[in-house]
Amino acid sequence: MNKTRRILAVGALGAILALAGCTSSPTPSQKAESEQQERISGDMINNQPLPTFPRSQLRQNLIEIQTVQATGVQSTTFFMLAGVPKPVFSCPSIGLPVPATTSLSNPWQIDRESSSYGMSNTAISQMEPTGVYIDDSMGTYVMCIDAQGRSYPNYWEGEVHAIMAPARWNDTTGAVELIGPPSFKFSGGK
Repeated sequence: MNKTRRILAVGALGAILALAGCTSSPTPSQKAESEQQERISGDMINNQPLPTFPRSQLRQNLIEIQTVQATGVQSTTFFMLAGVPKPVFSCPSIGLPVPATTSLSNPWQIDRESSSYGMSNTAISQMEPTGVYIDDSMGTYVMCIDAQGRSYPNYWEGEVHAIMAPARWNDTTGAVELIGPPSFKFSGGK
């Protein structure tokens, strides 16, 4: 679930709970059901606790991806159209594609509400570690590099495929192939 949907779901759940709490006290059957749910949750946590790991390759890969996003490593990007078997355009590029709705400022607001139960706040969007806010988008900006080494933004509303290495499209295999070494040292596990 993406961040925007998660925020909306949390906000909707909060509103439902607030409305339910404002209308009346829980009935004895609602209270019994709530207590039963708490017992079930407690049993699951005690009998099947969430695993913990001293190290996570997934976390390390995310750190590396965000490093690439923030530092602008050389990449190659392929611009695709649904139903078309090969890219309609490709370019040497900088970093990873940027969703068109990415923003430097937070589009969400803190909403403080007062009720008979006290003050409450609604959820707001969280800044990414790279210093931007990202929302759902069909559009993407890619910073392409021309033959003289100058960068220019290329906006695209189809799918994009970015590789952190020099690459090209192979018409024979119908796939992207690397033509040079990766432009960033990613870890490969333990």
